[in-house]
Amino acid sequence: MDWLPTLERVQPWHWWVLGALLLILEVAAPGVFFVWLALAAFALGLVVFILPVPVAVQLLLFAVLSVASVLLGRRYLSRVLPDPPGANSLNQGSGRLVGQTVTVTQAIENGVGRVRVADGEWRATGPDTPAGARVLIVAADGATLHVREVSGTWT
Repeated sequence: MDWLPTLERVQPWHWWVLGALLLILEVAAPGVFFVWLALAAFALGLVVFILPVPVAVQLLLFAVLSVASVLLGRRYLSRVLPDPPGANSLNQGSGRLVGQTVTVTQAIENGVGRVRVADGEWRATGPDTPAGARVLIVAADGATLHVREVSGTWT
């Protein structure tokens, strides 16, 4: 514990150097996280520059400022950078088909049939519909598409 007495001499530039190192880490790491910790370190360096604060209080302030800056940063980014289209259905391949109009290839009888989507066929459930009819995909459940007649009524 020989390093403990050196903690009593933490200067503002120590926090600024930590902030710079965190910014370098931000560039090297994917995502946006370390920038908020760097801002907390820079802010704390400014506080220590203005007021002589004990090291224990500095560490506590760094923790509080870090949490606050991460929460405020996430809130800010969620407003400025909305999710890209299709981000919520990225791993739900069939979910992106909802809203498309497709052709019935095997008549839907007793609620089950097949429809053509692009160059493939999918299992479909819905009202009895003859082959060749156009239907609207209203939901997807795994590899099963739920359809309704384009006319707009369920039978």
